[in-house]
Amino acid sequence: MDAPRPEAAGDAEAWLTEIGGLSTTDLGHGPVRIGRQADNDLVIADDAKVSRHHAEIAHRAGVWWVTDRGSRNGTFVNDVKVAQVRLQDGDQLRVGSRRFAFILGPDPRSTVGEMADGLAPPTATLSAREREIVALVAAGSTDIEIARALHIRLSTVHTHLDRIRDKTGRRRRADLTRLASELGLQVPD
Repeated sequence: MDAPRPEAAGDAEAWLTEIGGLSTTDLGHGPVRIGRQADNDLVIADDAKVSRHHAEIAHRAGVWWVTDRGSRNGTFVNDVKVAQVRLQDGDQLRVGSRRFAFILGPDPRSTVGEMADGLAPPTATLSAREREIVALVAAGSTDIEIARALHIRLSTVHTHLDRIRDKTGRRRRADLTRLASELGLQVPD
């Protein structure tokens, strides 16, 4: 479960992109401290569920880690409460009521030409339903949750994901989260 993926090693650029929001934080080489108090690197002052010094993301020995700093409400990665865990590309981090995607690679806000990882730039050829599915993926929904939310079969969700991949070259959840950001899609509540 905790085996590193190839993209998790080395000195890859790393970003924390708020899901449903507009903020993207360059993690540099860390550590990046998250909390309500002004002395944090990422300040979330408007959420009472966020502790003064809530969590920290750090890069050590080629691996990114998130550590809970004794927060009252906990730090969650992929909806599992953690004390400390290795982060991997596409992981979802929840601090208080805020959700973030941990993204390795080029700046997810970049939309200039071909992306460095060889993915096609976003296109306007996605259907309204495909855009809806991309937004739900970016919100952290599973394929089953998407099927339930849109009142469609799971196989139909997979067909849409295949078409999105064919049109954009993107299928991994982290890539679809970047795509949602690039297309300016509103993530549903």
